[in-house]
Amino acid sequence: MQKETVVSSRPDREIRKKIITPGDYSIVPYEDSRCRIVLSDVCCTNAEGECEMEPCSRVFSKDFDGNVLIGDCDSFIDRDFELVLQQMCCGETSEVKMVYRDGEGALAKQISCKVELREVTEEQLVCDWGWERLYEAALHHKEIGVQLVKEKRTVDAFRRFTKSLKMLIAIEPIDPAVIEEDRVKEMIDLKVKLYNNLAHCQLQYNEYNATLELCNSALKFDPQNAKALYRRCTAYAGLELYEEAWADIQQVLKLDPNDKAAIQKANSIQPMVEKINKNYTNVIKKMFG
Repeated sequence: MQKETVVSSRPDREIRKKIITPGDYSIVPYEDSRCRIVLSDVCCTNAEGECEMEPCSRVFSKDFDGNVLIGDCDSFIDRDFELVLQQMCCGETSEVKMVYRDGEGALAKQISCKVELREVTEEQLVCDWGWERLYEAALHHKEIGVQLVKEKRTVDAFRRFTKSLKMLIAIEPIDPAVIEEDRVKEMIDLKVKLYNNLAHCQLQYNEYNATLELCNSALKFDPQNAKALYRRCTAYAGLELYEEAWADIQQVLKLDPNDKAAIQKANSIQPMVEKINKNYTNVIKKMFG
């Protein structure tokens, strides 16, 4: 049996593995590889003893089917587990330990298990994918991201939307002789939706400057996009740039005068704009007597 090695380490978590049975060193999983594994001796503990597993984990759930697609996990525990698989060889069996600590360094959770990597199906590298496969992958990640938003898993959703956007960008530059015009329009529409979705995620954490950049990217492709204008308005208001926010929300109301959310947003911003205008008027009066 070999010595325990560190797979990944940072102040709040450390991942280690110890090889029990070596595998074939010529076959190692990488991004988008399909792995068939067998888990055993799974144990989850904290400072008080045995505890429940992370509920969002698929790999450590009772319904896990033994298949892992590298790069397709959402739970932080499953993503950490992917790091272990990427440092295993086909046929290898290892003992794995994942330790998580809180801000004060106390043990929050420790997961230990035995992993057997039975099979690795090598996939074509992403850089070699054709535009059709890249587009399908972009749609796939976007749809999962939308579902994660519904589950209020904002951070996980943000990763999915980012991955989807990367797939679209990998298609560029678009060759009109290869990709028909209607499909190009669909790709642009998807890109706008992704920028909007990423902006939504950033707003959940009051990241207003990042939201502005994302909304501006969406509006570059669709200047009259109501969602991008509304979210940019929200970001401007968060930065106390009320005149800019007012201009955006007025544009949204021009597009749909009955938009209840936009009406409510306008009502909340209007007193700030009126105060700014009043102060400006008073300054002018003082200046000119």
